[in-house]
Order: sequence, then structure tokens, then C-alpha cells
Amino acid sequence: MKELFNRKVLSAALCTVVASTAVLAGCSEKTEESKIVEEKSTASQTAAPAKKSKIRVSVYDRGQIPAGEGDFTKNRWTQWINENAPVEVEFVPVPRGEDVQKHNLLFASGSGPDLVVSYSGSLRNDLFTQKQLRPLDDLLEKSTTYKKLVEQYPLANKMGMKPDGKIYDFSRITGLSSNHVLLVRQDWLDKLKLTAPATVEEFYNVAKAFTENDPDGNGKKDTLGTNISHITGAVIHIMFDSTFVNLDYNQIPYRFDANGKLINGFQHTKEAVDFQKRLFDGGFVDKDWVTDKNGEKAKQDWLNGKIGMYAANKGGYDLALYEALKKNNANAQVVAIPVPEGPYGKFSAAQDAPVQPTASVNSRAKDPEAVMKFVDWMSTESVLTTLKFGLEGVHWKKGVNGCPEIIDREKNKKEVDWNYDYWTPLGSTVLLGKCAQYEVTLDTKNPVQNEFMTIHKASNAAYLTKDRPVQTKIDNLPPLPQDLQLVTTNTGMADMWVKAIVGGKSYTAEQAYKDVVDLWNKRGGTKVEEFFNKYIDENKKLIYRPDVDNYVGM
Repeated sequence: MKELFNRKVLSAALCTVVASTAVLAGCSEKTEESKIVEEKSTASQTAAPAKKSKIRVSVYDRGQIPAGEGDFTKNRWTQWINENAPVEVEFVPVPRGEDVQKHNLLFASGSGPDLVVSYSGSLRNDLFTQKQLRPLDDLLEKSTTYKKLVEQYPLANKMGMKPDGKIYDFSRITGLSSNHVLLVRQDWLDKLKLTAPATVEEFYNVAKAFTENDPDGNGKKDTLGTNISHITGAVIHIMFDSTFVNLDYNQIPYRFDANGKLINGFQHTKEAVDFQKRLFDGGFVDKDWVTDKNGEKAKQDWLNGKIGMYAANKGGYDLALYEALKKNNANAQVVAIPVPEGPYGKFSAAQDAPVQPTASVNSRAKDPEAVMKFVDWMSTESVLTTLKFGLEGVHWKKGVNGCPEIIDREKNKKEVDWNYDYWTPLGSTVLLGKCAQYEVTLDTKNPVQNEFMTIHKASNAAYLTKDRPVQTKIDNLPPLPQDLQLVTTNTGMADMWVKAIVGGKSYTAEQAYKDVVDLWNKRGGTKVEEFFNKYIDENKKLIYRPDVDNYVGM
């Protein structure tokens, strides 16, 4: 451009000189050179913008998009992202309850996404072992916003590091917050003159009373005490410090013993399964719970006022759940309670760790630099604010506290609130400061939202305390060598636990425990325990224990 500018200046100067000597033919017409310059200038002004690089990114599909808003591949927010992001993004939907299975199928077919978004550490470990992921160190050197973020919070790189000393995972940085919450119908407790359960046995007794004593007062025996599928099933396992929290998920069944040694958690799982069996045999839960893998049936039972104790996500998107409950049951009163104490102590429901690895880059990604640009873009305050709250002036305005204030909640419910899986995995909400706190988005003048705020605060008080830590597990165990990977698959084990719950007297939790341990040992499970304990002994500085590290600085 500088050269063209100089050539234009030179041409103009020549015209001036020629005119001053009265040579009329000189510059009265455009020279060929000036024509070329003008044509080039015009072309540069009208040229189409450079084509964006295209990447494929997986996104959780929970089936929550309202009718008329599109699907997970194309909707108002995928359009906004593609209009504003520095890259073009094709989203690959992954059913939330089939995270591991779906991603494995995608990679097996050669169509794995460029950016693998998953909360499953075991999945990312397996992909690392299979050399399906690329290290991020070179990308991080060229990074902009994400690099600055992890420089402030170096735990992110620690959590994303694999045994070869390289970083493979991007993390979200949120600060500690509760994720799941155990809810109880306080109005049912009051009617039956009961108190909220504080122990496992009290939980059983309340479930029994809610089933047998007509807590809704309609004169029918049409209520259940609780459910044992999905999140509520996970909370029941947490009561027993069982890390096998969902029998339909592929999980790592390990925990620490009193001496800090990693062991399998089957003994605790046996006790949790035995308790689930008691609830099932008593008729206090849905007999068809096994088919309710994503918890949808239990959710509908809760919304319709048919179960009295229910665990759910505590996030903002479950305000809609609470509003639906109140719409169907105007007199319903709900309280959040601590996880009842079990034989091994008091624990908290699932938390969102202050730092959590959530995404990795496919080793076959054609343009990894474009993936890094997308992660950098997602790691900005303005993008996060828009995806979380909506468009300024359309969905929110700045409130007196300086944070976004929702203009029309019904509009947001239809157009914004369902989009969380596009931004939460990479959304480092520390960027939003106080505005990241969910309470600031609620309208305290609205009675239902004010009640929901009370539930929200009660769950934080109950779960975000060192007195009730999360389970004794490790979130960043290394991937297993290829010859040990099949040892840890839950295939067979999960079936045994489920069979124990529904099998009546013919198949007990004790028998399932013996069969699971036998299968574990035959597969070589002790070798797995030896492998992990050796790694822990040699890499103590890399180990992240949520039951300890989550509470540092609290």
C-alpha cells in the first residue's frame, strides 16, 4: 500500500509539473499507470473478506432447546457464534448421557471433532493413550486471552498436563460452586409432621412416609418417596462415599483409604446399592427406574408433584424446573438440604471444581491454530457475557449493581437460557467477577424467583464447606496403558449392581459385590491399583484431590 501511495503521489507531481509548462496533453487524461493504480485500489476496497477457517466442536445435547428455536447444529446462538467468532464452527451434538460412547463412535469412524468438549476425564485419558489428542504447548505459546488467564490461574495447566509433561486439556476457571442439590418437599414434611432427613436411615423413613401416607392429601396412593436414577442416584451413592455414582455411566471406581492409598471403592458401592435395593423393594421408587437413564421420567414425576425427594442440577437453567413445579403445584414448598450422613461421614453433592479440564484438540485437526483462536475468543468477558445473558438491549440491560439485569425473563427462557452447553465448558466465569454469581440475575420481587434464590443460597451453605467435602477421589489420574484399559471397563460390573437392586432375594448386593470383586481380580484390577499408586507416589505435585484442593483458600 505504501508503494501504491508513493506512485500516486509521483503521478500527481508529474501532472503538476507538466501543467505548469503549458503542455496541454500531459495530464488532462488518465495515464495507464494511474488507471492501474485506481483499479487496484477499487478492487482492494470491494474484495470479499478472507474466508474463515472451519472447525468442528462437540456440544452436549440434553434435549432442552424449545420448539421453534432450531436444533444443536443450527439455532440463533450457533448463528451468532459464526457471525462473530474468528472461525466458522460446526457443532457436533453429543447426547449428555452418552458422552463417552458417542465420542468413541465419532473417533472410530474417523469423524472425531477438532475440539473435543467433554467433562469426562476418563474419555480424554483414553484418547490420549490412543494418540488421538495433540499437545497444546505450542498453541498456548501463541495464545492471547486464554494464555493470560492460565498465567493468573496456573492450576489450569497442572490439571491439563499428562504423564509426558505436556499439556493436553483446556480448562474452565470458575471458582468453587455447587452443582447438584438435594431437594425435599417441605410442605409434605409439614403435613406428615416430619423433619428433613439428616441421616441415611432418616432418608429411608421419609421416603417410606412420602409413599404410604398421602402427603399431597388427594386421598390416593399415587406418590413416591424419591427416585434412584440419574442425579438422585448419584447423591445416594455419595451418602456412602461411593465413587460409582451412576450405574449407567462409565466411571472410575476408585477412592482413597485412611492411609492415602488408592483402592477400588466396591465395598462402599455395595452399601449404596443395598440401600437402593431397600428403597426399590419397599416400593418407594419407580419400578422402571432402570430405563430412566437420563432422569427425564423422574423429572416429570417431580414436576407433577409425585415424588418428595429429588436431586437436580442447581444451575440457572433449573430455575425453569422450579417455575414449572410451582405452576403445577402452587402450594409446593421446597428446601435444599445437605446430603444425609452415611456410615463413612458427611459429604457434599457434586461440585463444579474451581478449575476443570473440559476440552482437548484432536490430533488429526487440520487447523489447530483455528481451534486456539476459537478458545481465545471464548475466553473473553464480552463473549461470555453475551452467551450467558443474551444480547445487551434485547435480553438485558445494565443494573444498578453494574451487572446484567434481565429485561424479560420469559423471552430469555425461550431464547437464551437453554444455550448453556455452548459456553459453560470453556466459560471461565472468573472473568465476570461478581456478575458470575447466579443470585444477581434473579428478580427478588418475583416470589418464585425469590424462593429459588433461597434454595440456591441454602445449597451453597450446605455444600461449599470443608466440613462436608466432596468424595475422596482424584480427578486427574493418568491414562492407563493399553493392556490395562479393558480391566477398568464397567461392562458387566454395572449390570451386576443393577441386577442386585431389582433382583429381590435371589440376587443380593452382597452377592453382586462378590461377583464384581471376582471379575475385577480376574481382569487384573490389582495391577491397575498398583499402576495408579506408583504414579501417585512419583507425581505427588501433579495430583489434584478435590476433597482437599477444592477448599484451599476458603
